[in-house]
Amino acid sequence: MKPITIFTWGYYGWGNHTRQLVESVDTVETSRGFKPPMFVDIRIRRAVRAAGFTGPAFENLLGPNRHRWMKSLGNMFIKTRTGPNPQIADPAAADELLNLAVELARHRQRIIFFCSCQWARRGGKNACHRSTVAGLVLKAAKRHGVPVVIVEWPGGEPKQIKLELPPKDFIAVRNGRWAVPLGKRPNLAEVAALPWGSIATLHSGSEKFHRVVGPAILHKNAWTLPVLCIYYDPAATLSMYKKEPKKVRKDFGYDATSN
Repeated sequence: MKPITIFTWGYYGWGNHTRQLVESVDTVETSRGFKPPMFVDIRIRRAVRAAGFTGPAFENLLGPNRHRWMKSLGNMFIKTRTGPNPQIADPAAADELLNLAVELARHRQRIIFFCSCQWARRGGKNACHRSTVAGLVLKAAKRHGVPVVIVEWPGGEPKQIKLELPPKDFIAVRNGRWAVPLGKRPNLAEVAALPWGSIATLHSGSEKFHRVVGPAILHKNAWTLPVLCIYYDPAATLSMYKKEPKKVRKDFGYDATSN
C-alpha cells in the first residue's frame, strides 16, 4: 500500500486572505493530480482575531464537503491554563482523523489539519499542539497497519528556484527585506508548492544573490516568498546557502515523519 500523505499547517498570516489561500492550495494539489483537499480544524475554540478563521468563517467559505472541525484534537490548555501544555482533549480522536484520511485517499483527496500557530517547532522542540496530534496519528496508523507520511504543507524536499527581479525589488531584498516579491500573477502551481528551505537565486541584469525561502504567501495583497535565512555578506556563495536548509527544516519542523 502506498503511504498516505497528511499535511499539517498553521494559518498565521492568512487571516485576511482565505480566498487566495484556498486558490493557491487547490492549484497546487490539482497540479499534483489530487482533488482540492479537505481542511480539518484542530483548534479547541474558534473565537480568534483572524477574520477569515473566526467562528465558522473558514467553514462557510469551504462548505461542509471540504471542512471539518475536530475540537476533540484541540489543546485543552488553551481553555484551562492548567496542567501540561499541550494536552489533547481526546487523544483517541486521532483514529477518527486517520480514518478520514484513508477514506479520502480512495478518491484522490488529501487532508490538511491546521491550527493558528506559525511554526510546528522552534529550535527543534514542539511549539504547537499540531506536532503532538501528528504523533498521535502516526501511532494510530502503526496500530492499524496504515503507512502514513505527515509533513508541513506543502511538503517536498528543498529545491532551487531562479527569479528575475526588477532593480528596485532586487536592491530591497539584497539589503535585507525578508520577503521576495513575486508580481501580481505568479505561477502558483510552482511558487505556492515551493518546499520549505528551498533556495531562491535572484537575478537583476548580471547581478545575483541567494536566499533560503518558503512557499508563497500573500502579504499586503502581494504574493511573496518568505525569507528564512540571510547571509548579510553579499559575497555569500550558493554552497554556503546549501548548508542552511537542513538546519532550518529541523528547527521549524518542516521535515516529513512516517510510521
